[in-house]
Amino acid sequence: MKTLQQSPALRTAFQEKIIAKKSAVHQEIHQALGDSTLGGLASFVHEFKQAKNQLKGSMGEWGISAIFQCFPDTWMMFNNALIPTNNSGGLTEIDHLIIGTKGIFLLEIKTWKGSFTAYNDKWKRREGSHWVAVTNSPTSQSAYHQQMFAQWIVSVVPNLPNNCVYAPVVFPIAKWLGVNNCSVQVFQGVPALLQAMVSCPECLSEQQIQAIALAVANYEIPQNPTPTPKPIPKPKLVKRHNSSS
Repeated sequence: MKTLQQSPALRTAFQEKIIAKKSAVHQEIHQALGDSTLGGLASFVHEFKQAKNQLKGSMGEWGISAIFQCFPDTWMMFNNALIPTNNSGGLTEIDHLIIGTKGIFLLEIKTWKGSFTAYNDKWKRREGSHWVAVTNSPTSQSAYHQQMFAQWIVSVVPNLPNNCVYAPVVFPIAKWLGVNNCSVQVFQGVPALLQAMVSCPECLSEQQIQAIALAVANYEIPQNPTPTPKPIPKPKLVKRHNSSS
């Protein structure tokens, strides 16, 4: 399998959006807690958790990336791929984007430890004898990636077969998973994922693989993206006074 990369300019644009988002979060914290020591501590804790989660995720993704080298050289892979969203100039990140004769796979890697359960994309984790709700649903996130990529890729590479975009979620080190009726497939361990990928029907030609990979590699944010129309505000009700007779 060949590993490809996108342009550094696209990565820079994405990082700028991340920095702006972090700045907005810090501003909300300071507005809620003020510029006191407590506010500064809350911002530090938020940054520490973000960095810790990113490090854990990167280590897990690197190990999985190496495993996929067993696929043929005609297959293509992007690590931390950036794809467009419906938002004006928006981007979303895919842990691993793999393109092969079996289809397009948008892999969401969750290096979570412990036990987890999910029903209708609502996730919970085991903490002692209790189940605690998980704020960000990995299957909802992956389903969103699938929708955004499918809408975009058919606009730049025509005549692709239906249902060729898969968006599985993979838990390489989870102790236990109980998943029912979620939007995308969930796998416990990489071997189960590999078996599922191999079992998919052949649907893409080598020419289509190259065209898709080229579109991902060369993607650039439009210079003058069409602004997202703002919703029309509801008209205000005008109270009418009954005229006295």
